Amino acid sequence: MLLIACTSNAQKQQAQLDQAPQDSVIRFDKSMLVFPGGREAQDAFYAKLDSLKNDKLSNISIWQVGGSHVQGGSFPNRLRDKFQEFAGKGERGFLFPRQLAGTHEDKSVRITTEGNWFAPMLTKSSKEEKPRYGITGFAARCDSAASIGLNIDPKKKGLWHFKQIRLLGYSSSKKAYPELYVGGKKCKHTWDTLTASYLYDLPKVTDSIRIDFVVPEGEYFVFTGLQPLTGNKGVNHYGSGVNGARVTAWADQVEDLERDLHLIKPDLVLFGLGINDSACDSLTFSPDKFKAGYRRLIKKVHAVSPDCAMIFITNNDSYRYVKGGMDYNPNADEVRTAMMELAEEYNAGVWDLYGVMGERNSVHEWLKVGYISKDKLHFTYKGYRRIADLIFDAIITDWNNTKK
Repeated sequence: MLLIACTSNAQKQQAQLDQAPQDSVIRFDKSMLVFPGGREAQDAFYAKLDSLKNDKLSNISIWQVGGSHVQGGSFPNRLRDKFQEFAGKGERGFLFPRQLAGTHEDKSVRITTEGNWFAPMLTKSSKEEKPRYGITGFAARCDSAASIGLNIDPKKKGLWHFKQIRLLGYSSSKKAYPELYVGGKKCKHTWDTLTASYLYDLPKVTDSIRIDFVVPEGEYFVFTGLQPLTGNKGVNHYGSGVNGARVTAWADQVEDLERDLHLIKPDLVLFGLGINDSACDSLTFSPDKFKAGYRRLIKKVHAVSPDCAMIFITNNDSYRYVKGGMDYNPNADEVRTAMMELAEEYNAGVWDLYGVMGERNSVHEWLKVGYISKDKLHFTYKGYRRIADLIFDAIITDWNNTKK
């Protein structure tokens, strides 16, 4: 009990040191996990976390899914750093060259591409038939020779290296296939039937690889992501986000999601979908349809990890895009209520970002202190890092409370 008390006091002292002047806008009293129903799955996750910290377990996996809040990288990257500082540096997560889809990259890595690619966004319509999507939420098809280069540590800080890498994708036939090189040396792969992926054992630990896609005339290859593998013990944190994604996009349009979830078998899922579902007037938003979409998504998660813990992250107070500009999003209360009901139904937790911000019209105060961008929808870089710190602290505080 003394150790727990000392740890709790140290965390409080650190939290006070970490609070910047702009933190006056934060409702710290609301930054906690709430369990409207049972909490058995969350406590089981904490037991795994204990085992990991006591070297009785090699890894635990967290999957964070959302829209643009996750795609940008600042939010999930900060959360991954916090968990890995706390309980060990596991895997980096999935990667995809998002410039192929005409959208912004995660700037913590460098990915280059060559060749002609067709990479329609999951969340946008396309005149051509779309490829199948997997856990990254992105897919790119090449009909001729092409290549992708990856540097996972572009600033050479020694933060990330890997000794294996998994390539996700599929082809029209065996005539189209990827060839992976490290330092000019071609690497052999094994085919993983369960996940329909190419697993490469590398000749040395590295931070960079190159992939050449061999695609004869009349064939094609569809690339859906990379999974660098370090083999390290610790927390594996995977972020999957696509600009504009609604719950229905992940539940109904990502055909290979359930298959790809076998690659991570999440112990904890952080659901941050709702901001795009509710970007409409109050009469148009349907809580019942919203919850039905989540049930379909949860069904896919439970098919792979039936006992995983789940935490719903409520919407931020925000504006929404409308013709000619931005208008206030009036549905954050409805989304929160729906998430509370889902949490009760599935014995899951809720972290109330809407409440932490101060609820209705609090977005203006967060804008003033630089935590929200000018569109009053997305957070700034420091804003994303702050909410990542807050949810991490809420989880660890809840974990500590189970020990009292």
